[in-house]
Amino acid sequence: MQTPVMQVLQEWRDEPLRRAALRARLLRPYRVRQFGAFGHNSLIHKPSWLYGTRHVSIGHDVMILTGVWLAAERPAWDRPGPALRIGDRVGVRAWCTISASESIEIEDDVILAAGVTVVDSNHTWRAGHANVLYNPVDTAPVRIGAGTWVAERAVILPGSDVGRGCVIGANSVVNGVIPDHSVAVGSPARVVSDTRHLREPRT
Repeated sequence: MQTPVMQVLQEWRDEPLRRAALRARLLRPYRVRQFGAFGHNSLIHKPSWLYGTRHVSIGHDVMILTGVWLAAERPAWDRPGPALRIGDRVGVRAWCTISASESIEIEDDVILAAGVTVVDSNHTWRAGHANVLYNPVDTAPVRIGAGTWVAERAVILPGSDVGRGCVIGANSVVNGVIPDHSVAVGSPARVVSDTRHLREPRT
C-alpha cells in the first residue's frame, strides 16, 4: 500500500505537465518582463529559441511545449503593436516554428500539433548576396482563426488567412485563404470537407 507521500511522488512522475506547470510558475516573473504581454496560467516549456520577445503578446492559459522556435524578427520591430499575437487557451505542441517578420495572429483556442511551421516571410536574393540570410525578405500577414486545429507538420505560409473552426491536415501546406469551418488537406492545401458536422452530437 502506498503512503500519501509515495502517491504524490508517483503523480509527479506520471504527469510531466505538473512539473512543467511548477517550472512555469517559478519563471513567470521573468516571462512577464521578457514578453510584451504574458497571460495568467501560461507556460513556455524549454523553448529552443526565443527572439524579439518584447514584440510578442501571449494570452491567458496558453501552453507552449518543448523545442518551440518563437520569434518576432527584426524587420517587425519598428511596426506598431505586437508582431506576433497568440490568443487565450492556445496549445502549441513540441518542435513548432512561429516566425513573424510583419504580423502573425493566432486567435483563441487554436491548437498547433507537433512540428507545425507558421511564417509570414519569404527570403529573396534582391540585394545580390548569394546567401539569402543577407537579403531582404518579402512579408505578408498571417491569421489563424479561433478554434482551428493545425495537424502535425503542416506549414502555414505568408499571406495565409485560415478561418475559424478549421482543420488543416497533417503535412499540408497552406498558401492562401481557407474559409471558416473548412477541412483542408494537401500541398497546396485544398478544402475537402466541412467541420460543422463534427460538432453535432453522436446518436
